[in-house]
Amino acid sequence: MSPLPVAIPLQPASLPRRLDSAEAFFWFLDHVSAMNFAVIAEGCGDLDDEVLRAALDQAQQAHPLLRAGITANAEQRLIWFPVPDQPLTYTVIETGLDWQTPLAEAMVQSFPLDSAPLVRMLRLNRDGGRWTVALIFHHSAGDGRSGCRLLADILVSAAHPERPVSPHPGYPPIHELYPVDYTSAAAAEHFKAQRKEELQRYGQFDELPGFNRHAPTTQPRFQTLRVEPDQLNQLADRCRAAGTTLHGVISAAQLLALHRAFGDEQPHTLGLTTPADLRGYLREPLDDASPLLGATLVTSVYRLPAEFWTLARAVSSDLKRQMQRGDGFLFFSLFPPPAEFPANPEGIAAFTRMMAIAPQVSMVSNVGRLAPLSATTPFQVEAFSFALCPMNSHVLFTAVGTFNNRMTLNVNFDAARLPPEQAMPIIADLEAALIRAAE
Repeated sequence: MSPLPVAIPLQPASLPRRLDSAEAFFWFLDHVSAMNFAVIAEGCGDLDDEVLRAALDQAQQAHPLLRAGITANAEQRLIWFPVPDQPLTYTVIETGLDWQTPLAEAMVQSFPLDSAPLVRMLRLNRDGGRWTVALIFHHSAGDGRSGCRLLADILVSAAHPERPVSPHPGYPPIHELYPVDYTSAAAAEHFKAQRKEELQRYGQFDELPGFNRHAPTTQPRFQTLRVEPDQLNQLADRCRAAGTTLHGVISAAQLLALHRAFGDEQPHTLGLTTPADLRGYLREPLDDASPLLGATLVTSVYRLPAEFWTLARAVSSDLKRQMQRGDGFLFFSLFPPPAEFPANPEGIAAFTRMMAIAPQVSMVSNVGRLAPLSATTPFQVEAFSFALCPMNSHVLFTAVGTFNNRMTLNVNFDAARLPPEQAMPIIADLEAALIRAAE
């Protein structure tokens, strides 16, 4: 993940400020279904708690959104407000082999209105001297890419506490840097008409039998899959030869596994949503050096079954086409402006009713290749990844990251909506498809 240069001068937005459409969308969405996410480092070796806590404190002083919370103003609109003296929470849990379950359960614990900061750290001490360190974000305060960068910087700081951490000015809300072509009401209306016409071609999305989007409780779970360096290199070679991407292959494996889970030979229409990074498409490109919500959502629809590599190419080309035509910028215009909903029970109820019509989809989010740690450490970091509990219209949320040429996939599901006896065969089928693709 190579940082992009930030154009100078680029003035950060001072706090307090209104949440932009993307930030407000995820704040309201969090009241429909938990939208916090975790960025995760797995490792072993000498990582002292006091030193890690101090590195976390340094990071908080360096980054504006780690010293901020969300409240409502007199008009019940959401605003960021500064909270300079409230430390980030650091919690240690002693666990055994199963570290995913306690992390998943901690991940969905909410950040209420007026709470701050909107990030917390969790350390899970595992058997055999191994550990997992996770940052849990309210999604309005960051995304997978900037979260992974922040966690990497904290670990380097813990390894080298003698090095001072430079303050970062933060960034303006990302909508202020949208290309001009995608900021008009006319562009939004054209996009709505275009998406409506595209979706009507496919008709109703098929709902996976046994999936209960109306479950009254949440039981977050995720299964971790690995693609080791040799296998990853083979898979990347196969992708290049087939004219597709790793994202296309992972998505094709997931879509076909879900199609087989229907248990029949009938064709089915399935949706795939991709959280996509907007940083490289802005008027002034941003890097990932400070937390910010810079992601959007892009949805494509597929009629299955389909040949594996043909489907992988279709997913890859669909994502590229939609991002190039501006779908990522215009996604939030599909809805009444989230920033204009009142941040009260009535506004939350109205937003919930709006989202109740969302079709069933699955998600694949890939933060790509993460940079190696920028300094030597007395401990070893073996994997970086992230996780997010899928909302009530998402069957699976597969979160992907590659670190030191090792790819980690956390396949997230809600056991209250998709029982483990149904979810685990789908995940095993997805993994088997990736193994076959690399052969």
